[in-house]
Amino acid sequence: MEKRLIRFFNLIHIALVYSAQLLMIAMVLIIFANVMIRYIFNSGLMWSEELALLFTVWFIFIAMSIGVKQDLHINISVLPKKLVTPILHVVLEKIKNVIILVIALTMLIDGWKLVQFTLTSIMPATQLPAGLLYAILPISSIIIIYESLMDLFNVDTHDALVDSVLSGKGLFSSIFKGGANG
Repeated sequence: MEKRLIRFFNLIHIALVYSAQLLMIAMVLIIFANVMIRYIFNSGLMWSEELALLFTVWFIFIAMSIGVKQDLHINISVLPKKLVTPILHVVLEKIKNVIILVIALTMLIDGWKLVQFTLTSIMPATQLPAGLLYAILPISSIIIIYESLMDLFNVDTHDALVDSVLSGKGLFSSIFKGGANG
């Protein structure tokens, strides 16, 4: 069961990286097209701002969940490295993971409430439900919860394997094998 869960979330992670890339490209193209249409035809795409906002919000929260897996979030070192013993380092890492877990749980609970509250509202230009804008909150929080729990309990999630697949050095099929030992 654990191996399946790790494989599933590794596939999700890879999909999120590619989704973030597509969202960034789409944002740039939509904004560029809208600017060009405004300057050339003195007009514009009515839906471009809403769609660019939607893509931006989704990109930010996808990037946040990727950042937790890659340990890319901001870390502040208040103690000199020579004072941090290996045991203290482990304790501080556990505290960091618990804080991330609490924040992710808060995102999940309040994000779900926000989605439910805004689902009946309609965005004016695209006619899409406004809840779609915030739907990424509970999605990304579930991923962050998973990653923080895996870090908290020192579970090997085969990050090097995922990195090799994303860099083009590894085979995508290796994810299904669950790593060298899987």
